[in-house]
Amino acid sequence: MSENRMADQHHLAGERDAHRAPESVLGPPGVQPERAIQEGIADYAVRKHRSLWSDAWRRLISNNTARIGMAIVVFFVLAAVLAHFFWEYNPRIDLDYSLKLKPPNLQATAEIPSIHPFGTDKLGRDIFRRVAHGGWNSLRVGLVAVGIALAIGGLLGLLAGFYESMPIGRVGQATLMGGIGLLFGAAAAWITRQPWLAALFVGLGVISVFLDHLWEGRPTRLLLFGGVGLLVGAVPAVLVGPAAAAVGGLLGLSMGVVVARPLSGPLVSNVIMRIMDIILAFPGILLAIAIVAMLGPGLDKGMIAIGVVNIPVFARLARSTVLSVVQGEYITAAQAVGVGHGRILFRHIVPNSLSPVIVQATMGLATAILSAAALGFLGLGAIPPEPEWGAMLGDSYKYLTTGAWWAMLFPGLAIMLSVLGFNLLGDGLRDALDPRMVLQ
Repeated sequence: MSENRMADQHHLAGERDAHRAPESVLGPPGVQPERAIQEGIADYAVRKHRSLWSDAWRRLISNNTARIGMAIVVFFVLAAVLAHFFWEYNPRIDLDYSLKLKPPNLQATAEIPSIHPFGTDKLGRDIFRRVAHGGWNSLRVGLVAVGIALAIGGLLGLLAGFYESMPIGRVGQATLMGGIGLLFGAAAAWITRQPWLAALFVGLGVISVFLDHLWEGRPTRLLLFGGVGLLVGAVPAVLVGPAAAAVGGLLGLSMGVVVARPLSGPLVSNVIMRIMDIILAFPGILLAIAIVAMLGPGLDKGMIAIGVVNIPVFARLARSTVLSVVQGEYITAAQAVGVGHGRILFRHIVPNSLSPVIVQATMGLATAILSAAALGFLGLGAIPPEPEWGAMLGDSYKYLTTGAWWAMLFPGLAIMLSVLGFNLLGDGLRDALDPRMVLQ
């Protein structure tokens, strides 16, 4: 009997333990259970309503590598901005042959009456001041070039990935055909010096969408739109000259044949990505040199060249990201309830595709700075005497063998540290924006 009674007691104790709430919910001993449960629910509610971007920011600032990169980037950006706006400098009158290639000094002497922490260059100019002001040009090239590549490449990749899996509506077709007309029209307007020619090409592209059933699938349709494009491109260019009329007519004929063909999503994606493959077939720095040689030297031309070279990088990344996002169930649900393509694209797909693009943009800044330095080193970047880190390297490397190491060291350090900062920040952003990372 005693053994049965003890078994019953153990059974009842086990049931009480099974129904007892764990200490993680009730809290430690001495805390009221109701209060502990309320605090746990409140903490859960706070964590539940915290956005993914705030979690990413917390992961970013908790990453030592990201903090170092952020500190370097902030230092260079602040130094460049403050030097440009609050430290007056005119490179055209900055000249003193009596201080040619003087080593760094931190106090004035009889031989060097002024202080030059980084020394002077071949024209007696203070390298510290030129490095500080050159940061504005070098960082500006990176920002503008990445902006060009991100805007054009990101949009092209977004359209290629979206329409590869989605049917194109009437509005989308009109937009794409108008864009095709704008491309051909911009080229024709630039050659013929007739800006309004671009509007005619855009109109022809849009009209082809609303006349999509006219002689559909017949060669007559190609002849009609090709002939109209030939007239639209050639007739206004006759006022410029026979050569301009021939080129404008050829562009108009090509554009008319393109817009006369049926437009489908996979076709749009293939055309965009094959153009990107053609650009990628050329070595990046050589293509940038060719573009600058065609446009002429100058910092603004270098920005355009570097931006064009990096367009395929963002286009391919955006397309691959969109292709993975567009397969989500929430995209299918949005289509099922009749949500338009524009809302799906910019409300659901774009926000969920930003993380890898932001990381690539951060790392692309470092690549753009290096490319700008390479163009400046070759004399295709900033026009002297405008300060720019790559141009400063190109002017001073020949004096390295004479013992004037400072003329090349400090611009090189500026390039190295700024690129290192953006790379470290990009690595930290990649980890912070990874949804598989768990905040500790």
